[in-house]
Amino acid sequence: MDKIRKKLRDFDLDLKAKDKASPFIAVQGVIGEQGQRGHELAQWLADTFNKNFDDYDRAVDAIFNQNHIGGSAYHHLLDGQHSVWGAFKSVQDVKIDDSWAQELGQATEHLLRDTASVSGINPFFTLSPEQFDSIGSLVSNIGISRAFLADALTINGAELLGGSLALLSCIILGKKVEYERLSYISSGCLLSSLVYANPALMPIAAGSMVYAIYKSKNKKEILVQAGRGSIASGSFFLVSQLIGGPAWIGCVAGFLTAVAVAKVIEKPDKAFEYTQRLIQPAKSIYKKVAYTLSA
Repeated sequence: MDKIRKKLRDFDLDLKAKDKASPFIAVQGVIGEQGQRGHELAQWLADTFNKNFDDYDRAVDAIFNQNHIGGSAYHHLLDGQHSVWGAFKSVQDVKIDDSWAQELGQATEHLLRDTASVSGINPFFTLSPEQFDSIGSLVSNIGISRAFLADALTINGAELLGGSLALLSCIILGKKVEYERLSYISSGCLLSSLVYANPALMPIAAGSMVYAIYKSKNKKEILVQAGRGSIASGSFFLVSQLIGGPAWIGCVAGFLTAVAVAKVIEKPDKAFEYTQRLIQPAKSIYKKVAYTLSA
């Protein structure tokens, strides 16, 4: 047993402070921590910031309050009054002496608070219930649910936070001309945007990936790093969602798994060698125990 303990103490995949992959796996983890935990963050933002105060708010929500179109989950996408243009039109009759700038400001303020809702908003366009049902029926043939479709067409506060963090990270790497690391983090972010239907993150991740490929002279290494980033980030998402309990436990477990996976990908020979060294004492003990039991 002492030998096994010594092997465990000596087990090393170069997880040192100088490691360059770990911080970006952590960034990808924060960005990708959507799912149930992202829903919890969105719920907190909604409870804290998504409040209505005055006649302008009631005007924007008037259609939903009258007929509850789309329900609480979909009405921001379907009631026609939660895009910038729709909200602006809905507040024009609240006060006859308002300027267009005041009306636009009131509409925008309401939409910003609605961005903090769980369902989020689409500032550019809305759909009719018939259009949504038609698109929903079409995408259901490839396994996409209506809930996922609505999520992909709207953006909330948690998704904005993830997109902003990704944008900041990509800008820093682009400024430092570290295109391989930019490709690494972009691929993980792109995977996250697809898995969790984050419309804010997807264009940032895709644009950063294209930028890295375009600017780098070593296209092959850029693609290799993209593959590594996707695999490492995928392991984070999988493990963090499988682990129950407080969110931080899932984050830590996912992070450690992703770092280990990244190291195995980057240094497979060394990882295999250390694994074999760790397993050998255990195999020896197992053989002795098996022999004793069979005697």
